[in-house]
Amino acid sequence: MHKKMMDMNPVDDFVTQNTPGLKIWEERWGGMQCAFHVFAPGTDFTDILKGKGLEHDLCGVEHWAYVIKGSVEVIYLDGTIEVCRAGDACFWPAPHNFKSKEGAEILQFSTDGGLAAQGKRIQEFVAKHMKK
Repeated sequence: MHKKMMDMNPVDDFVTQNTPGLKIWEERWGGMQCAFHVFAPGTDFTDILKGKGLEHDLCGVEHWAYVIKGSVEVIYLDGTIEVCRAGDACFWPAPHNFKSKEGAEILQFSTDGGLAAQGKRIQEFVAKHMKK
């Protein structure tokens, strides 16, 4: 199975709707989610995940990735920051968060359903607390 990255399914969820310049396309194969991410310069997930019901306000899904273009700062629970640049193959254990000062293009793999479940949890949390 194969597909061109831009021909995958576009993701339209809480995170993509609320993160300016973020675009994600995905496919699910063999128990994995393959996703192509485009981060605009200045993308900062620390704000979008803060106060949304996630443990430690961090992404709880592990990822394997290849940075195609640009760079990404991966911020871990203990405060460690790892900078991943174009050409780097990466493993990002949970929990973590991301920032990209210059923007980036990333090919990312995650276990199937992990990001969708986390996105649903965020959406439900936001909907519940906006009613109050």
